[in-house]
Amino acid sequence: MTERNLFLRGALVLGLAGLLSKVLGSVYTIFLQNIIGDRGIGLYQMAYPIYSTLLILSTAGFPVAVSKFVAEHIALGDYAGAKKVFRVSSVLLTLSGIVCFLALFFGAEQFAVWFGDTDAALAIKAIAPALLVVPIMSAIRGYFQGWQRMEPTAISQVTEQLIRVGTILAAAIILLQWGYSEAHAAAGAAFGAFTGAVFGLLILLIYAWRKRELFRHDVRFKNKIPPQRTWGHIKKLCWYALPISLGALVVPLMNNIDVVTVVNLLKACGYSQQEATEMFGLLTGRAFKLMLLPTTFASAIGTALLPAIAAAIAVKNSRLVARRMEMAMRMTILVALPSAVGLALLAAPVDIMLFKNTEGTQAIIAIAAATLFSSIQLTTSSILQGIGVIYIPVRNLFIGALAKLGLNFLFVPIWGINGAALATVISYLIASIMNLYSMYRHTGVVFDLRAMLFRPLLATFLMAVAAYSCVRELWPYLAQHSDSERMAAALVSLGAIGAASLVYTVALLVTGTVTRSDMMAIPKVGPKLADLFSKLGLIR
Repeated sequence: MTERNLFLRGALVLGLAGLLSKVLGSVYTIFLQNIIGDRGIGLYQMAYPIYSTLLILSTAGFPVAVSKFVAEHIALGDYAGAKKVFRVSSVLLTLSGIVCFLALFFGAEQFAVWFGDTDAALAIKAIAPALLVVPIMSAIRGYFQGWQRMEPTAISQVTEQLIRVGTILAAAIILLQWGYSEAHAAAGAAFGAFTGAVFGLLILLIYAWRKRELFRHDVRFKNKIPPQRTWGHIKKLCWYALPISLGALVVPLMNNIDVVTVVNLLKACGYSQQEATEMFGLLTGRAFKLMLLPTTFASAIGTALLPAIAAAIAVKNSRLVARRMEMAMRMTILVALPSAVGLALLAAPVDIMLFKNTEGTQAIIAIAAATLFSSIQLTTSSILQGIGVIYIPVRNLFIGALAKLGLNFLFVPIWGINGAALATVISYLIASIMNLYSMYRHTGVVFDLRAMLFRPLLATFLMAVAAYSCVRELWPYLAQHSDSERMAAALVSLGAIGAASLVYTVALLVTGTVTRSDMMAIPKVGPKLADLFSKLGLIR
C-alpha cells in the first residue's frame, strides 16, 4: 500500500468509526433526553467537562506523543526504542489515572457547588472510575497509531461507545423505574463511561495479543540504530506531551467555561435553578452535540496525520510533508464546510425530528459555523504538532478560550444560551485563523485556494440551494398531510439531507474539486468509484 493510500486508509477508518460513535452519541442523547428530561441532561452534561479535563491531565498528551515517537522510531529502524516508548508511557499513564480518579471522586461535591447545581455530584462520582481505565487504553491506541495501524483504535472506539450507550439508557430507565430521582438517573448514565472503557480495553488487549510481535522482541524487526536509555525516553515524552496536554485542556476548558458561567449567569438574569439547568441542557445536549458530529472527521484526520507527518520529517522528506498537509486541509474543508451550512439550514426540522420541539433551534443555528472553524482548528493543530511546533497551537487555542470567557459574560445576559453558542463560534474562529497564520509562517506552504476553498464553496452553495428548496417545498405539504409533526420533520430532514448530499457529490466531481487521482487513492472502493464516475462523465 502506498504512503498516500496508507494515510487515507487510516483517516477513513478512524473517520467512519468516529462518525458511528458520534451518531450513537447523538442517538442516545435523544433517548436520554426523552427519559430524564432537559434538567437531567443538564446534570449529566455537568459531569463531562470536568471528567474530560482530568482525563487529559491523566493522559497528559501521551497518546499523541506515543504515536509521534513510535512512528519516528519505526521510520529510523529503532524498533526497540518504539517498544520502550510504549512501556514507559503505560506506567506513567496508569499512575496519573489513579491520581486523577481520586481527585474527581472525592472532590465531586465541591465541583458540583462550583457548577451551580449540587445535584450534579452524583453524576461526577459515577463517571470517575473511567479514569482508572481510559489512560492505559490511550497508551495502547497511541502505540498502534504510531505503527499506522488504525483498525484497533477504530474497533475499540466503536465497542466502547456501544457499551457506553447501552449502559446509559439501561441505567437511566431502570433507576427511574425503581423510583430514584433524575439526579440518580443522570449518575447511572454517567457510569456508562466506565463500562464502555472496560470493554474498549478488552478489544485492544485482543488486538495486542494478535499483533504481539509489535509489542515484544521479534527477529523480523532488527534494530538499525543503538537504542536510547529509558530516562531519555521519559524526558522526550514529557517534553512533547506537556504542551499537547495543555492544548487539549483548552477544549474541555471551553466547555467548563460554559458549565461555570452559563447557569450562574442565567440565574443572575432572573431564571430559576430549574429553568437555568434546562436551558443549559438545550445548549449542551442539542446544539453542541450536533455541532461536534461533523468534527469527528477532522479529529480522525488529525489522528492519522500526526504520525504520518512525523515519519516524513524523520526521513527529511519535505515534499511528502507538504503533500500530506495539503491533503488533510482539503479533506477537512470538504466535510466541514457543507456540514456547517447544512446544520444551519436544517436546524428546525432536525431539532423537531430528534428532540420533539424547536426550543434548541436558535442555539443550533448560532453554533453551526463552529463546525467549520473547530474542524480547521483541529487539523491545523495536528499539523503544527506534527512538524514540532507544539506550543503555538496551545497559545492560539488558549487565546480563543479567553475570548470565549469574555464573550460569555457579554453575550449570555443579552441573548441567553444563543449568546454562549455565538461566543463558541468566535473563539474557534480566532484560534483557527491564528493556527493558519502560524502554519504558513513555520512551513511556508501555500495552498491552492481555488481547489481548497473556492470550488468547495461553489459546491456547497449548490448543495444549500437543494437543501433549502426541499425544506421550503416539502415541509408545508408534509405538515398538512401528516398526523405527526415529528414524522413530517424527519421526512423533511432526511429528504433534504439526501438531495443535498447527491447535489454536493455531483458538484464536487463536475467542478474538479475531487479528481480521478483522489478517487483512486481511496482504499478498496476508490478504483471502482473512479471507473463508475468516469463512465457517467462526471470525472476525467
